[in-house]
Amino acid sequence: MKNFLWIAALLFVTHATFGQKNATDTTARVLDTISTRTIFSDEIIVTGTRAKENAPTTFTTVSKETLGKINLGQDLPVLLDATPSVVSTSDAGAGVGYTGIRIRGSDATRINVTINGIPVNDAESQGTFWVNMPDFTSSVQDIQIQRGVGTSTNGSGAFGASINIRTQQHSQKAFGELSTSYGSFNTWKHTVKAGTGMIKDRFYIEGRISKISSDGYVERAKSNLWSYYISTGYQYKNTILKYVHFSGREKTYQAWYGVPQDSLAVHRKMNIAGTDYYANSPAWKDQNDNYRQDYHQLFFTQKLSNSWVLNLAGFATLGKGFYEEFKVDQSFAKYKVDAPVLNGDTLLRGDLVRRRWLDNGFYGGTYSVNYEGRKGLSVSVGGLAAYYDGDHYGTVLWARNAAVNNDTKYYFNVGRKTDINVYAKLNYEWNKKLIVFADLQYRYVKHTMKGDENGGYSFDIQRNWNFFNPKVGIAYQAHKYHQVYASFAMGNREPNRDDIVDGNIQKNETMYNAEAGYRFANSKYAFSANYYMMYYKNQLVLTGRLNDVGNPIKANAPSSYRTGVELQGSLQPVKYFRATGNFTFSVNKIKSFKEYIYTYDENYEADSALTLIIDHKNSDISFSPSIISALTLTALPVTGLEVSLVTKAVSKQYMDNSMDEERKLKPFWYSNINVQYTLKTSFLKEIQFNLLLNNVFNKLYESNGFTYSERYSYLDENSATQVTPVSKYNSYYPQAGFNFLLGITIKL
Repeated sequence: MKNFLWIAALLFVTHATFGQKNATDTTARVLDTISTRTIFSDEIIVTGTRAKENAPTTFTTVSKETLGKINLGQDLPVLLDATPSVVSTSDAGAGVGYTGIRIRGSDATRINVTINGIPVNDAESQGTFWVNMPDFTSSVQDIQIQRGVGTSTNGSGAFGASINIRTQQHSQKAFGELSTSYGSFNTWKHTVKAGTGMIKDRFYIEGRISKISSDGYVERAKSNLWSYYISTGYQYKNTILKYVHFSGREKTYQAWYGVPQDSLAVHRKMNIAGTDYYANSPAWKDQNDNYRQDYHQLFFTQKLSNSWVLNLAGFATLGKGFYEEFKVDQSFAKYKVDAPVLNGDTLLRGDLVRRRWLDNGFYGGTYSVNYEGRKGLSVSVGGLAAYYDGDHYGTVLWARNAAVNNDTKYYFNVGRKTDINVYAKLNYEWNKKLIVFADLQYRYVKHTMKGDENGGYSFDIQRNWNFFNPKVGIAYQAHKYHQVYASFAMGNREPNRDDIVDGNIQKNETMYNAEAGYRFANSKYAFSANYYMMYYKNQLVLTGRLNDVGNPIKANAPSSYRTGVELQGSLQPVKYFRATGNFTFSVNKIKSFKEYIYTYDENYEADSALTLIIDHKNSDISFSPSIISALTLTALPVTGLEVSLVTKAVSKQYMDNSMDEERKLKPFWYSNINVQYTLKTSFLKEIQFNLLLNNVFNKLYESNGFTYSERYSYLDENSATQVTPVSKYNSYYPQAGFNFLLGITIKL
């Protein structure tokens, strides 16, 4: 009932504010290229970090219209799942809560993400946590996904891809919009958007507020998510001043431990989080992840002349939160809890509830100067200066039979990181046929970490890196429908916090990226073929080693590579039918690496002298399927109705680098049906009905997982010899079978 009351209240507010007869949104669509000169708008803010439409770079652009057809509450990685070389996953199994994305086999720590040119990746882990930005898709204008190194961007190195997000450009006239959806697993999404339009052709303000909740497919994988977005700006003659602020608040029950392999067939939705690995024990009710993140972006754009434009931006990203855990039989001394005395006995160990906190800020500025000449010459010079400040600490909320001080920090460490880059890009079009591209970037990184960690050890580490990242490319427009291109780029990436603290990694990773392809497009058909080679020096790979809390420890592999072919095509022979698809075939290899298997005694103490080390040669890189494909068939039988069948297929993936058939994700495929019906009325601008039927054939599959091995040393009583067998442990993240989401959007 509370959901319906919430909807009714929003309907009333929106109706009272905007009435029933507002004019339509006349927002202009402008090409995302540096060469755009005819219209001076806030779209030019992000051109410095984007590839031009005809650039010799491998990229895909996804529009807000495409995203809007399937945006019913699932996170952005799931909505991008049909784009080339992408594999998405969801911890809760239904696309709400913690989700992840891999592109060309590269995980989130290797995918550079920016919003309006501002870095989003966490400075220390280098990952992007989409759960901190619930329903951000509702505020997106479009997304450009560059695969490979791509063009120079701000923030962490793009070692598999970059995702460049542009927020929605402002509407020229006042508008109001309400959308709500409901679906399987008690999934709700409510969104209200509104804007003033241009006031006296100079000023505007618009915003969005959203709430998403879901029980999740996996047991107790609940999500309770809130977010809002505000954009306001002033535009007069040759000057634009724009402020963007958005915030996300998430509370999710932990589902990141996966389902053990021996439970997958009999208890597919099992969630061991909160049970502390004890079978049949009641789960801790507050085994939650709680986090809030606030983004502030301020942009200033000045058109200096018909050829020159200056962009300046300042930003601050503030985050704070914790995750709570129930832990069994812990050492009170480790948590700085005074040992209690019970019935005359001093208790050195006991159950407790802990919280692990992160309190951080990321501050900085970007700039770019763009020149657009009249003879096909475009130049962009820009850069970034940013500083990260993060505190990591833990507190004890409760301990059995013991008094605790909630303000006592049982560990505390800090991370400080400086990130500075400058770049210069040149694009020259000769006779509208030959295009030459050059891009040079210098990046300086300083990372300092100091304090004590959860495992009880201390560290004081400082690392400095200087990176030079050159990129060149050439394209030839052989005919108005045909283009061939080639490019070469070099990228460097520093190790993240865990790599340095846990793995003592000294070396940075370097990638050499070659791309070559062909594009064809006319009014009915389009086709492209792209070959890529991504050769890595000192790539960080999984080794089988784990730190004290079970996270993987990586090591530098001297030589590895990813190479493959990406095919894309679309056709629309008649106006009521179209088909689009993509297919990736790749080979992903590590030439050599060492796998570590720890040996434990009967007290579960590891003996490093007995660690088993296995040498592997020419093995597949983990989580890198050789085949990824997607096919979309769309019918438009009557005006306003669109029905699509989307089929996704992914070949097998190994969960480590040993190519052990017992440690893999099986091949999977699934099909979704998307239905959208748009109705225009005399009293409302538009009413849209959306229906998503996900996994319509009810395929049971796992899109992610993890594995590790251990040896236990014990004395065999029969033979009186020491035995150390290897035990393998696999856990998986099962995805939901058939499920649905149904939504309605009202535009005033």
